[in-house]
Amino acid sequence: MSKKEKKSTQMSTSTNNTINMMNVSFKPEGQLKTMNVQYSVKAQLGRPVDPTSARQLRLATAPGKKTGRPVDPTSARQLRLLEQATRKALNGGVVKRGRPVNPNSARQIALREAASKLIAEQG
Repeated sequence: MSKKEKKSTQMSTSTNNTINMMNVSFKPEGQLKTMNVQYSVKAQLGRPVDPTSARQLRLATAPGKKTGRPVDPTSARQLRLLEQATRKALNGGVVKRGRPVNPNSARQIALREAASKLIAEQG
């Protein structure tokens, strides 16, 4: 074989868009159509999904439900977040965070004087 001739290999082992998982052949577009899921060949990156698996059937029954660890409303973090949300609502959407400023401290007085001096020089 010369350098100009190139060997053509076919990378796909599936025929007619049929996927073989666990020795079970199925056509994803047909089975996903029954679950009202749009099938796209371009979107099939990575590991193929078996629409008849227990997880997929569970996810299909509750489309808006979050998956993962459930939230404990009595946990310290959730109570802190609720408290923070109420403070935000009472303050008009602003939550004060961090150490409060003492307006009578020497540093704050010096900053005010420096700012007024700068404004007087510019104006």
